[in-house]
Amino acid sequence: MAEFILFIAIFVGIMAVSALIFGGWFLVMIVRGLASFLGLRPAPATGPAAIGPRRPSGAVQIGPVPNQRTCPYELCKAANDGSARFCRRCGRELGAPLHPLVRRAATW
Repeated sequence: MAEFILFIAIFVGIMAVSALIFGGWFLVMIVRGLASFLGLRPAPATGPAAIGPRRPSGAVQIGPVPNQRTCPYELCKAANDGSARFCRRCGRELGAPLHPLVRRAATW
């Protein structure tokens, strides 16, 4: 009987913690939605953060990324590697690679 009571206590505790986490998240989403509706949300970022993508080091890429090209499809515009033949997001053909792949044979 003691094991059953312990099981019930643990189960109720887990459910209470889950309800608190979900309730907190839900309240935050409600407040963010109301702030957005009322126009109280901050303006989009400007400056270096809005210029380009962040690198893993935390640096901001300013200007075009070398050896990359964007998808020509208007709704996609994904950045792709320069040697890619197809878009990584939508799968459309990008045409000839910027740098053609060259096979080199070993010479002695």
